[in-house]
Amino acid sequence: MGRGKIEIKKIENVSTRQVTFSKRRAGLLKKAHELAVLCDAEVGIIVFSNTGRLYDFSSSSMRGIIDRYNRATEPSTSQLQVEMRQEQAELENLRNEVARLRSENARLMGNNLGGTSVQELHKLEQKLNDSLISIKDQKDAMLFEEIERANRKERELGYENEVLRGEIDKLRQFIPLTQQLSQPGFLDYNHAAAASAAAAVPSSSAGASKQDRVSPDTVCYYGSDNTDSETALQLRYGCF
Repeated sequence: MGRGKIEIKKIENVSTRQVTFSKRRAGLLKKAHELAVLCDAEVGIIVFSNTGRLYDFSSSSMRGIIDRYNRATEPSTSQLQVEMRQEQAELENLRNEVARLRSENARLMGNNLGGTSVQELHKLEQKLNDSLISIKDQKDAMLFEEIERANRKERELGYENEVLRGEIDKLRQFIPLTQQLSQPGFLDYNHAAAASAAAAVPSSSAGASKQDRVSPDTVCYYGSDNTDSETALQLRYGCF
């Protein structure tokens, strides 16, 4: 009866995990020894347990196996030299490109023009003209965009202004009715005007007492009872 398939995962039980580690470590070292003897292979194994304990096996010197491994994994000297030459060539190309760009930038600024031929100056002038045209086009595009934005803002403000004017016109429909209700009536106005006029008229006998003052009704009354016609006429004349 064969053994069941074991799921490869960490064993949670500490005792079981330690027992499994001991058994499989011994089997691994045994298989390594068999491989080295049967196949004449140079085998080296290094194992650290979870507690930090070291277990190793080597068919020959462990130091020799490690040195051989380092030599096999490290690039060869010739390969390093080739890579270094490639990096130096790339670095030199970058330096030349930087120098060319600096010289071209200085010429565009009007510097270091000594020794420049007429054709080179013509090309430089053409390049500057092209750059200037490109800059002007970009500036015009930005200005047009700003103008369009301002026009759009103006239209929005105009629309808002029309809406506000409509609201004001609606409110003005109620203003005349409110003013009519707030004005005084005709009789109140006449009474107030008469009172103001009476207060403005000065009295003819300011120093006389209340008993000495004669009202128009009293003058007419005494004038009507007097037998003298001339006196009566004079008194009645003041009543009209």
